[in-house]
Formats: sequence, C-alpha cells, structure tokens
Amino acid sequence: MASHTGDQTGADRSAGPARPAGSGRLRDVLRTTPALIVLSGAVLLAALAATAVVAVQSRPSATTLGERSAATAVGTSTTAREIYQGLADADVAASAVFLLPPTEDRRASLVAAYDASVHEVERTLTDSMGNAVGDPARLTRLATIAARLKVYRDVVCAALRVAGPLSATATGNRRPCPPATTEQAGTGSPAARAVLASAYARQASHYMSTELLTAAQGLWNYDTRLLLDARADARPWLAASILVPLAALAALVAVQVWLRRRTRRRLNAGLLLASVGTAAVLAMLVSSWWHWPDADRGFPELERAIDAQSATQQRLGALLAGRADVYLGLGASVDPAGHKADFDSRDLCLAPAAGRETPDRIDCTDLEEDVWPARQIKTPDAFRAAVDTVLAEGSAGRAFVAAEGHLLTELTTRNEEVSRMVDDLPEARRHLGGAAAWVTLLAAAGVVAGLRQRHREYQ
Repeated sequence: MASHTGDQTGADRSAGPARPAGSGRLRDVLRTTPALIVLSGAVLLAALAATAVVAVQSRPSATTLGERSAATAVGTSTTAREIYQGLADADVAASAVFLLPPTEDRRASLVAAYDASVHEVERTLTDSMGNAVGDPARLTRLATIAARLKVYRDVVCAALRVAGPLSATATGNRRPCPPATTEQAGTGSPAARAVLASAYARQASHYMSTELLTAAQGLWNYDTRLLLDARADARPWLAASILVPLAALAALVAVQVWLRRRTRRRLNAGLLLASVGTAAVLAMLVSSWWHWPDADRGFPELERAIDAQSATQQRLGALLAGRADVYLGLGASVDPAGHKADFDSRDLCLAPAAGRETPDRIDCTDLEEDVWPARQIKTPDAFRAAVDTVLAEGSAGRAFVAAEGHLLTELTTRNEEVSRMVDDLPEARRHLGGAAAWVTLLAAAGVVAGLRQRHREYQ
C-alpha cells in the first residue's frame, strides 16, 4: 500500500518524553487520522439526519400556504359562518314567538321559522363533523356546538309547551319539539303561563348568547386562524429547509477537501455521491417552497380581509341578539329592564347626529317612545301596537330587517373579496420532502461507504 504523507509509520505517536496516562493521551488519540475520520463521519451523518427531518417535517407548513389549502380553510370558515347565522336566526324567531298568544296565526309561522333554522344548523353540523374526522380539534368544537344546541332546544321546547300547543297543520306537519306529556302541558291562567314561558325563553336566549354563539364564533376564529398562523409557522421551516441542507453540503465539501489533503488521494467517491445527493435534496426543498414569496406577499392583505369579514359577522350577531332582546323585553318577562340594558349595551342605535350614514344601525326612536314603555302603560292597545311595531311588518321591525340586509350584503361582499384573494394566491407546489428524505438516506450511505474505505486503510 502506498504511503501517505502526514500519516507515516510512527507519525501518530508522540515524540519526546513519555506522558502520564490521562487527557494528554486522549488528545493524541483524537488527533489521529482514523479518529478524525470517525468524528467527521459522525458530524456528516448528524447533518444529513437533520436534513431528512427538516425535509419531512416542513411539508405541512409548506403546503398550507397555497391557494388550494387556503380555499379549504376559507371553505371551513364559511361553514362556521353558516352555523353562526343559523343559530342567531333561530334565537330571533324563538324569542318572537312569546310576544303572541297561542291562538295568533303569526306565532305558528315564527315557530316554523325557528324549527327550520335549527334543522339547517343540525344538518350543517352533521356534514361538518363528517368532514372533520381528520381534525380532532375542529371535531371537538363541532361536537360542543351540537351538545349545546340540544340544551338550547330543550329549553325552548319547555317554553313552547308552557305557552300553549300548536297544531301540526300550523307548523307544516313538523314537530319542533317531542310530544308533551300531561305533566308538561301548559296549566294555569294564560298570564301565568306567559310569564313562565317568557322566563324559559330568556334563559334560552341567554344561553344562546353566552354559550352557543360564543362556541360558533370560536369555531370561526379557529378556522380562520389556522390559515393565518400557517404563515408564521412556515418561516422557521422555510429557513431550515434552505440552511440545513446548505450546512450539510458545506460540511461534505469541507470533509472532502480535508480528506484529500490528508491522504493525498483523489476525491472520495462516497463523499462525492453524498454531495451530489445533498445538492439534489436542496433543489427539491427549494422547489417545494418556490411558491412562498408570492404567498407571503398576498397573506397580509388576506389577513386584513378576513378580520373585516369577522368584524361584520360579529356586528350581524349583535344586531340579531339585540332584536331578540326587544322581543323578550316586550313579552311577559319578569325583567324587561334587564333586556333593555342588554340591548343598549350592544350599541345598535343611530347616533342623533349620524343621519343615515350608518345603515347597519337602526333608528331607535319608536323603540324608546312606544316599545320599551308599553309594559308600563298597561293598556292592551299600547302593548298590541308595540308588538306590531317590532315584528317584521312594523317600523322597528323593518329597521331591523334593513340593517340585517345591509350586513348580509356587506358580509357577502367580504366573502367574495376573501375568495378573490385566495384565488390570487399561488398554488402550493408538490412537496418533495418524502423523496428528499430517501435521497438523504442514499447520501448517508455514501458517507459511510466512503469514509469506511479510508478508515480501513489506516487500520
């Protein structure tokens, strides 16, 4: 075997007087070429292992930034918005029921509207839970909404039974509640039943505002934040996907140069194969993240659009909850002042000098002059006029409908804006992390084979 300059027989032995056993001898051993080959091999394998881990683990962050996954996130958010809207509509209809006596024709249509809204929410929940099997966190949120919806329905049904029965014909042959037993049927005077039913209705509306709508808004926030958080999560993975393979490639080149100078041999074939493989891995990861610059530029504007969309959704929810406050406060509630305080806290009325520049608010003049005092006037005509004012055909009712229509139009515009921005995002590239990991394994095999050959020459 040819001799190797710098590693002649005895070159690894220390000259001069003998040293005591200990750290000095260990340092001498670590300076030998075989030991340095083993150490460099360990460093290279660690760098390649880190490269493989980054290649595999960066996939979710890279693929979440494209148009396809963004559209999925916005689609799930649309479902959350539909659930929220359906719940709020159901609460408005259920609250309005208790303004009217059991014999009133309009009561039946309101019960039917409540029932239809609840069934639509239940259908959406069922479909969403079927599509969320692979997302335990979202599935848990949907299950929470479903459980709370059942509680809400039970309370509303208790109120409907106390207030008085509805004929099957009046509700379109649908049963909004299970049949009542003799013990559950409304008993006592009509006035007493009305007060008890209104108490149930207030409990249901309060539960809707504090539990159900909160859970639905939480689902909305969860869905939208998944998309927006992906941008922040992707930045360290993007850096790692570039820097870690570069560091591994630099280490391979450094070891190749050192080994060639140390042994006076040609380039090591194993290390050369590993270098080519690592360069290929770097190219694969760069390709997997190629859409990132365009996506990163588009995400700030998309985030602002989603925030505006969410703000519109919350204003719509506040409007519908305020409408339910009016219905409950005018009904046979034991605490009309509490309902008025809840309504005032939602900041829904036009400011005196605002004019009509804010169509998402309502003119509360009729509410202040005719509706809220109706319970204190205690004349049938005043109460009846107030009920007619707040229901859909009355002046206050029309104001609520107009404000709701404006917010729904604005929400539709926001939705279209978000959809357009999602369409403008680049399509997520096919992530090559799995293939890159296999190439990294091949590079590691080249390192082991190449260095093993040199190490055996020194044994």
